[in-house]
Amino acid sequence: MNVSFDMVVILIQMACVIVVVAQVVTASPFLRLTLLQKGTWRQILVIAILFGLLSIYGTYSGLEILGAKINIRDLGPMIAGLIAGPYAGIGAGLIGGIQRYSIGGITAIPCSLATILAGLIGGLIYLRSGKRFCGVRTAVCFAILMEGLHMLMQLSMVQPFSVAYEIVATSAIPMIVANALGMAAFSIIVTDYLARMKEKGASEKGD
Repeated sequence: MNVSFDMVVILIQMACVIVVVAQVVTASPFLRLTLLQKGTWRQILVIAILFGLLSIYGTYSGLEILGAKINIRDLGPMIAGLIAGPYAGIGAGLIGGIQRYSIGGITAIPCSLATILAGLIGGLIYLRSGKRFCGVRTAVCFAILMEGLHMLMQLSMVQPFSVAYEIVATSAIPMIVANALGMAAFSIIVTDYLARMKEKGASEKGD
């Protein structure tokens, strides 16, 4: 196996943790209220903390290449924003981003900023979708584009450029693939849950 494929496999394993969290969110009466647009500030705060901790997990479980962490850190804030809005997204992003910045390194600034932006943009997509989860296709496209933006931020902010280019060339495909697959898995579980709730509501009205 080449290095890039090894990284993809490991990052996909990390993204599987997101699937477990999706099951927890949809199974918990407390947390799934946010998916049904009935979340209170308390639920939104819990979502922000939960996915912020996932963001930290993504950092520490990542791989170090040329002083940079190849990871799924952005996935937690992206999901928080998509399911609970900008406050949850920014909260999760700040938790993951500040923690990443505290580690230091040549990519500390663009990586921490990208994590915060991931939560903010996810929240804006939530609002644009009528305060609903946007669906699998939009969520996966968002994950791909967000990681692309992350790579561009590294290219523009990390010096020297030759090092930035080498980091991006090594990490871009593994990070995009892992974040997209993690987002797809989470989105499918959430979409399935929402569809079942819709059918249940229609059935109860019919009765």
